Amino acid sequence: MSMVPETRGTRGRGFTLLTPENHYASRLPSFPGALVYKLVTPRLIPARFGQYLLDLPEQALRTEVKSGYENFLFGLDGSARLRWEGESLDLDGGAYAYIPASTGFALECEAGAIARLLWIKRRYEAWPGLRAPEARTGNASEMTAEPTATRGLRRRELLGREDPRFDFNMSLMSFNPGASLPQVEIHDEEHGLYMTAGGGIYSLGGEAHEVHEGDFIYMAPYCPQGFHAGVGGAEYLLYKDVYRDGF
Repeated sequence: MSMVPETRGTRGRGFTLLTPENHYASRLPSFPGALVYKLVTPRLIPARFGQYLLDLPEQALRTEVKSGYENFLFGLDGSARLRWEGESLDLDGGAYAYIPASTGFALECEAGAIARLLWIKRRYEAWPGLRAPEARTGNASEMTAEPTATRGLRRRELLGREDPRFDFNMSLMSFNPGASLPQVEIHDEEHGLYMTAGGGIYSLGGEAHEVHEGDFIYMAPYCPQGFHAGVGGAEYLLYKDVYRDGF
């Protein structure tokens, strides 16, 4: 009998699937006392971004992150206060913020509070003739999920999908029970996918993998990919690099 615990987490050709059972807590000096789960960083070649799951500590926290990278933060549970350039936002469930690379930010969490966030970090890729985008905030829970050409699939675009100043998009993809992506996609863009609700079967590199709320998938460029939602439907937050040519 094997003494090694079973896991759905795995690495395949062009993808990595992490489940909550695979989480290993790291720490960063910027977030004293917080648990930092590194879902993907550029150490996982060829990833060009970092995505972290942050569990902020129950004791009071105030931390600052200096400028130099563009950042996207998304509140999952609880609430933390985000501050930048005289502005502030409560990062409760569904609240999000894009902070440009020219701007640092601070996070505050009161003693006894519980906060879980997703944090995406990457180097901004400038494009000749286009200035960098400004900070942007919103709350996904206050947005209407728009129908798509795919039956049973709706999406909420959290950044300017039609704005070429952005070099990545963040989308909340919502699937009705049994709905599927219409094709197996193979493309140059890489993905970071966090399951926010429900589950289903994800096709990755020709393999079928069961996915549930709290799972994370990194998909490298040209990884064959497709999805079929389960009986309870599904929702995931999707990172994708856009409007740049890969050089």
